Amino acid sequence: MTHSVQQVDVVIIGAGPAGLFAGLTLAPHLQVLMIDRKDRPGGAGGATDGKLNLSPHIGLDLAELRLTEAAVQERIEVVDRVFLDHGADPTLYGVDQARIQWWLDRVSWVRRRTPKGEWDITLVPVRQRHMGTDFAHRVTAALAETIRSRGGTLLLETEVLSLEQAPDGGFLIETSRGRVRSNVLLAAPGREGAHWFREKARALGVNTGYGAIDIGCRVEVAAAVYDEITAVLYDPKFVFVTPTHQDRTRTFCTNPGGRVRVEKHREFRLVNGDALRASKTATTNFALLNTVTMTEPLQDTAAMGQQVARFANFWGGGDSLICQRWGDLMAGRRSTRDTFDAPERGFDKLLPTLPPGPGVTPGDISFAYPGRIVRNLQESLELLARVIPGVAHPSTVIYVPEIKFYDVRYPTSLALETSVPGLFVAGDGAGKSRGIVGAAVNGLMAAEGILARVGKGAA
Repeated sequence: MTHSVQQVDVVIIGAGPAGLFAGLTLAPHLQVLMIDRKDRPGGAGGATDGKLNLSPHIGLDLAELRLTEAAVQERIEVVDRVFLDHGADPTLYGVDQARIQWWLDRVSWVRRRTPKGEWDITLVPVRQRHMGTDFAHRVTAALAETIRSRGGTLLLETEVLSLEQAPDGGFLIETSRGRVRSNVLLAAPGREGAHWFREKARALGVNTGYGAIDIGCRVEVAAAVYDEITAVLYDPKFVFVTPTHQDRTRTFCTNPGGRVRVEKHREFRLVNGDALRASKTATTNFALLNTVTMTEPLQDTAAMGQQVARFANFWGGGDSLICQRWGDLMAGRRSTRDTFDAPERGFDKLLPTLPPGPGVTPGDISFAYPGRIVRNLQESLELLARVIPGVAHPSTVIYVPEIKFYDVRYPTSLALETSVPGLFVAGDGAGKSRGIVGAAVNGLMAAEGILARVGKGAA
């Protein structure tokens, strides 16, 4: 019995920013099929909060990509214009130089040296736009519609079951909706699909390596505490060097007036956050991330991150996040349901957007995380409080686990083609970016390479 096989020029796995921008570029020239297991396009960032960091130094490793700052900035301008043309909010943050300088001066005053080294904090100014979860869905839907209008096809709610090289060249892709053969394959699986694609890629003979992973927490504070800086820099980027271990930590994904939420993965749950454009809460949340690298005896940071996530869920009751009041953490106490809002401890000053309940358990993050990471997170928040008083109020809520999986490394050409001819990678899940704009730039790069490979010229 034979089964029909659909033939296309290019299959793109993943309809996040990398896949969407590759599809926009390729669809006018080639027969493109995009596949995503979710029910809407956009990926984790493009279909949630929708922050656009318009800097070549945020979300991209220029050395790894072997691109100049000018070359990346040129692509960022293209990405920004496409987002604006598809409905992104034109409001631009990070352009008031006088107010930014005021914050830079303020940060410089809190740096100091300790016996073990420098206790360092740096603020990285960035031009930014914010779409919001409510508007980001509309923007990514509009991007998908443009791809369709240019001849591309999107298969949503479709699982990729297997990948293999075709005997006569190209690739055979088994999906939950049938088989497809493509001359070229672009994998843009996103952070959620990073581990899944790593195993598929290795089976195809793709060379892979390991990079750093970010393990940290989600911090929720009163919005009024953060309003002064988020009015200037929507998502302020603070980078720390911790005094005890001299490790690097950073803030990430700030959501003024936002919400903390559960992010469900196949085998565990993580914490994340977002914000709407149309309505705001009384709190602001942001990630505080510890960058972890491994050398001996293990290098598999993805496996390490999964173990940490599962262990944290275990301490939450098996499949739950852990939340803890900052006052309890610093006092060495476990947060409990009975004391979580205790007025005598000052905890009633902040009503969290993700309170204790199903899937969220009050506890002690020091049981869930390695001690070095907990210490780094404590020291970073203490230092941030010197710049932004009130961040380390006893009522501040800390949630774990928050882990960013973009640690798999794929040696590629300048066009993001792997060691297997015709197989390209792009985006966070391939370790080539960290964020929406970086992933979109990857999509443009891969599309340019694919067009050159098939003789269609530059995009």
